[in-house]
Amino acid sequence: MKYEILIVAGEEIEQYGEIEAYLVRKGFAVQCVMFAKDAYKVLRNSPVNIVISDYYLPNVSGLKFLAKVKEIKPYVELIFLSKQAALLKAIEAMKEGAYDFYEFPVNKRLLLAVVEKAVEKQLLFFEKRELETRVRDPFNSGNIVGRSKALKNVIDIVKSVSQKNVNILITGETGTGKEMVANSIHYNSPRAGNPFIKVNCGAFNEGVLESELFGHEKGAFTGAITKRIGRFELANGGTLFLDEIGDVSPATQIKLLRVLQEKEFERVGGNETLKVDVRVIAATNKKLKDLIDNGRFREDLYYRLNVVNIEMPSLRERKDDIPVLVSHFISKINDEHGYEIIGLSKEAMQIFINYTWPGNVRELENAIESAMALAKRNFIEAKYLPSFLLVAQPGNSSFFQIPKNLSLQEMENELIRLTLVETRGNKTKAAKLLKVGLRTLQRKVNGQ
Repeated sequence: MKYEILIVAGEEIEQYGEIEAYLVRKGFAVQCVMFAKDAYKVLRNSPVNIVISDYYLPNVSGLKFLAKVKEIKPYVELIFLSKQAALLKAIEAMKEGAYDFYEFPVNKRLLLAVVEKAVEKQLLFFEKRELETRVRDPFNSGNIVGRSKALKNVIDIVKSVSQKNVNILITGETGTGKEMVANSIHYNSPRAGNPFIKVNCGAFNEGVLESELFGHEKGAFTGAITKRIGRFELANGGTLFLDEIGDVSPATQIKLLRVLQEKEFERVGGNETLKVDVRVIAATNKKLKDLIDNGRFREDLYYRLNVVNIEMPSLRERKDDIPVLVSHFISKINDEHGYEIIGLSKEAMQIFINYTWPGNVRELENAIESAMALAKRNFIEAKYLPSFLLVAQPGNSSFFQIPKNLSLQEMENELIRLTLVETRGNKTKAAKLLKVGLRTLQRKVNGQ
């Protein structure tokens, strides 16, 4: 794809002619005009990506020209050049939306780098807009965000079971979005107008969890100075989400089984039998089958909970969803903190895609929030990412075990050897990974 650049030269046509020729050699499609009125016509009729303009154009101030350009094409990035650049003028222009401001004589390589960055920023704008459109789905009330085949399978199950009054067991690694799926099931079910109560079973010891779930009567135990309504009672008519169900003790498992079978229970220390109508959605990151084999989880309770099983894929299994999730979290965090971040650089996005994400979607969200807090511009460059993303991780294709106590030359030779192993002897791929020219790599391999 050829990116379109519009040069507005004013009275400096000769100098801008040199810039035009240079950018054409670098693969850009370039139009050059002298006056603002001509620039406006081109902007209205041509697919312009970047405008490079003299700040002091005939008959119009730089700021008025900038405002008009943004009015015609809001996404266009404008770079000002000038023989009479002043710091205050540059600051003012960039506050009003100019991408950058440079003084003649212009270093063409520097200008090229700036143009490429401006194009990247604009592409992020379009990518963000496209991804926002993709994630607007009527079934995203639980923030199930993604387009991968693995996630679509989950969404299909969620759509199917939401309207059916069956218990559900959601399994998967920590941070994969089990609670989000539970949210979506409840709020797309006939019970949506009734309570959705959540309990993290792993956060309470045995006695406290029993009281949390079933409530207690006044005086039932030391410290029970008032009657307490339990979560099953609070969820009557709605949905109860039992997170970390694998951490429930055997004694409490027996009481849970009774509620699921008989739809009734007693508060701790009480004699009154209470009837409830509650749909239970349970979740765990543990292998319940292994717990059953070890005698730590009741098989009959497992089957009562696991009428329908939803296995949440890890982020490693849904790499296609990373750009969509990034866009979703950037929008969410922008709203929460008043940021104006539009996306990631290509390098930063590639780092996100290559990482293994042991903490899954939750870890991804935390990494994005950290990078957004540090970003100096309105897009996230790789240097702003958390340090754990910038260090090669064991298990990644980019991680090599290089022996200690080697000389610098020996380390280089070993790195080249390991890279060639990684690319199965393909020197072109190896040179690309090592960021050196193919001839340079060949010389080093030959010991020259």
